[in-house]
Amino acid sequence: MNEDEVIEQIIKTFSEYNLRDIQEINKYELDFTIAEFILCSCFIDQISGFRYNIRKVGERYCKFVTDYLPAYNPNELYNDLRNKLVHNYSIGSFYGVTRKAPQMHLKVINGITVLNLENFIGDLKQALDKYILELKVDNSVRANALAWYNKHKIFSF
Repeated sequence: MNEDEVIEQIIKTFSEYNLRDIQEINKYELDFTIAEFILCSCFIDQISGFRYNIRKVGERYCKFVTDYLPAYNPNELYNDLRNKLVHNYSIGSFYGVTRKAPQMHLKVINGITVLNLENFIGDLKQALDKYILELKVDNSVRANALAWYNKHKIFSF
């Protein structure tokens, strides 16, 4: 594949496979809240590598949250969603998770900030849209994506 084809494959994978899978799972009446938040955090982890081409996961994850998800505290999200939820199947000290409660999103209750799944997915969609736009027009963003792709291939069908 040439560079343009690689960029298009990256966009397709993030849009039509990764985020789409999260959105589709959320349509089920069964409660997959924990699994979906795990997928959301993995999505941030993956896209941040392509965006910044930084090996240190915590650095790139937090930078992505800062730049693309400014409503969230990057260190707290990294610690609670990525480290605690993804790797220990538990929740940390800063965030609690729920679904189908948009009125609760980012409300603080007893010191815990509530993340509503549907709002969080919407914010990820906006972050992805912003990243895709930058990927198409910013040569340094494009160079990072191509460099990361050369080390970490993505699913392509």
